[in-house]
Amino acid sequence: MHVVRTGVSSNPVSCVYRAYERGDLVATGRLMLDSLPTEGDQVALNGRQHVVRAVEYGSGEHVLELEPLDLTPG
Repeated sequence: MHVVRTGVSSNPVSCVYRAYERGDLVATGRLMLDSLPTEGDQVALNGRQHVVRAVEYGSGEHVLELEPLDLTPG
C-alpha cells in the first residue's frame, strides 16, 4: 500500500520569501529548501537565522514571511 502524507515533501521546495525587520519589508526573493517549513520554524537567509512567521500559498507558489531571529521577541 502506498501512503501519501500531506504537507511532507521528499523533494526540494522552491519558496518565495518576504523578509521583514521591525515591520518593514527589507527583502524578497526565492529560497530552495529541503522541505516546506511551518510557522515557527527557522531558516537561514544571507547568513542569519530567520523565524517563519507565516506560510501562504498564492499564485501557485509557497510564500514565506520571515523575521530575523535576533529581532524576534521571546
